[in-house]
Amino acid sequence: MAKTIKDHLQDTFDDLGEENQKRFKSKLCDRKTEPRVRRAAIEKAKDSIDLADLMVNTFTSTGAVPVTIEILQAICCNQQATEFKENTGQYTSELAVVFINNLIHIYIVSVHVYECATWRFTVRVSLTLTCFSAAPLVPLPGPGAPSIEHFIDRNRTKLRRRVYNVDAILDELLDKKVITEEVYSNIRAEKTPQIKMRELLMGPIKSAGTKGKDALYKALKDTDVCLIEDLEHQ
Repeated sequence: MAKTIKDHLQDTFDDLGEENQKRFKSKLCDRKTEPRVRRAAIEKAKDSIDLADLMVNTFTSTGAVPVTIEILQAICCNQQATEFKENTGQYTSELAVVFINNLIHIYIVSVHVYECATWRFTVRVSLTLTCFSAAPLVPLPGPGAPSIEHFIDRNRTKLRRRVYNVDAILDELLDKKVITEEVYSNIRAEKTPQIKMRELLMGPIKSAGTKGKDALYKALKDTDVCLIEDLEHQ
């Protein structure tokens, strides 16, 4: 069964953590545009489920999406805003590059999806650019070429949900000195694999840049090769 807007809201609020949830609620309370949310109603939202219910009941499923994105960006949770935008299918962009007879054809398609409880339609806006070159050009990489986006960034949300053997990954990262013993102990102390992966991805791996992502990718292949193969073929 496909996830509803409320499901995606709950997932996003889970990913925010306690501190960012407080900041989200504060911004929601300060919001001046109608419909506004009363402070008493916000204070009754004790967890992600309550907060998701509040957003949908106040703004409707369709209206809750842009409001959520607006507040996430306002509190500098841009990663969560981007993932929420993608997961709810509000818009995506597609880029295709075709090389034909010394001409590079660049097709840019912006896809906007509108939906309510009973219907859904998609608007596609297309822009085509053609660049001429008198000299022979080397064909650009085809569909099978590696993506510019790192595997870890491309699958961040799925990794948080599907990786369970986090402790073994932490052991390997500690051995390679990608994380410190303090970080290792703090993350291992978290209660669930999902929280552990969130803290790992948003903390030391993000700070370590490409080197950290490469190390995490190798650790994932060593501990859960089936998961990595599944994600790579999606």
